[in-house]
Amino acid sequence: MSSKCKKDCYTYSTIFEQESDRIAQLMQEQVSLIKNGNIAYNSYLSDNRDETLNELKEIILRLREIRNIILNKIDDYEDFISCCKGKKNKDMDLLVAYYLEAGSKREEEFLKEISNAINTKDDLFNLRSLVIKIKSNKDLAYEDDNKRI
Repeated sequence: MSSKCKKDCYTYSTIFEQESDRIAQLMQEQVSLIKNGNIAYNSYLSDNRDETLNELKEIILRLREIRNIILNKIDDYEDFISCCKGKKNKDMDLLVAYYLEAGSKREEEFLKEISNAINTKDDLFNLRSLVIKIKSNKDLAYEDDNKRI
């Protein structure tokens, strides 16, 4: 095990079995937040600006927290793959693929939509950086029957 590897492969595997449920819950929360955010933004456009502006800010903060947690878990997963000679966790692979194909896109659309009400430039930049990071690492590509997504 290299000096970079903080845990043995069995420990990593166990952690990702547990963490995949947590990450799935966070991604579901992301979907709910975006739905609530769209409702709040429509209310904001209907002249309920003061009430809903704070709600939108809270939603943005929570989406940011979720994105940061996902980033940290992906960093840990990259360590697992490199430390354990390419060993992978199917649940994590699916969650990363889902985030790339759906979750990040929904969040980006939402952030763009509300950018007239709230400055979302940093959030959009950070989201795009995370997507680029994931896409640039071939080890994070989801493979099913030799098909890369």
